[in-house]
Amino acid sequence: MNSSKFIKNNNYTREEIWSAAGMSGKQEFNFARTGYGRIGDNVFAFINIGFKGHAEKIFENKFDEETETLIWYGKKKSHSEQPLIRNIIEGEFNLYCFARWDNTPEFRYLGIGKVLDYKDGATVIDKDGKETTCIRFRLACDDKTNSTSFVNDFDEGFEDELPPEGTEGRKKIVKHKKIERDTKIVRKKKAFFLKSHGKLFCEVCGFDFKDTYGTRGDGFIECHHTVPLHETEKEITTKLDDLALLCSNCHRMIHRKKKWLTLDELSNLIKKVVA
Repeated sequence: MNSSKFIKNNNYTREEIWSAAGMSGKQEFNFARTGYGRIGDNVFAFINIGFKGHAEKIFENKFDEETETLIWYGKKKSHSEQPLIRNIIEGEFNLYCFARWDNTPEFRYLGIGKVLDYKDGATVIDKDGKETTCIRFRLACDDKTNSTSFVNDFDEGFEDELPPEGTEGRKKIVKHKKIERDTKIVRKKKAFFLKSHGKLFCEVCGFDFKDTYGTRGDGFIECHHTVPLHETEKEITTKLDDLALLCSNCHRMIHRKKKWLTLDELSNLIKKVVA
């Protein structure tokens, strides 16, 4: 859907937003009555700031007019592993942010929210006065911030030992060791790289997903841990310099054999082949 259907700082009712999104007939319940609803690859957030909405509760949603930064609390019990939330974090869904400061049926359009960071387990009080949790986002709603959606970090898949053969198709429950990663440091790497270079591109071959795929590739890049996490059994502190941003092809070539290539080794390999 084209974001130009909505003008920033203009007011819209849920019905008007539903229609602008190409829908007709009765609104779905989530869209009509809850904090957010989805239509295709677009999520529409209806955010109450400073007063009780349909849920009879006040979350600490805030909007900074100067920086256009939005603090937004999701629905009760929401968290980053839920499919819809995960797609927002990874930039697969566009997040249209609408807010109101009183019980008027109209919401002010703040813009498309880009995830700056998030926190699971934020404490809130539900309508019964009981303590519960949800996800809390910090979003950039300005037009200058590029989408720095969370990368697909494929290191974990490459670190697993694969059997020489296997039978596919049958459903099976398996247990495996999962290496815990801090997605925030990956996020910081992307933001730092974007600030330093003005765009995201592969550090080996220079491939830019946005240049090739347009808005679909905006903010997408994979992250590679230059220090293999599977080689240590203890927790380590990851620094920005320990991470590299790579296109999918270069990332897979680094991991293609058990002995990983360094970025310089892969770069030299490319130069040798194309020479």
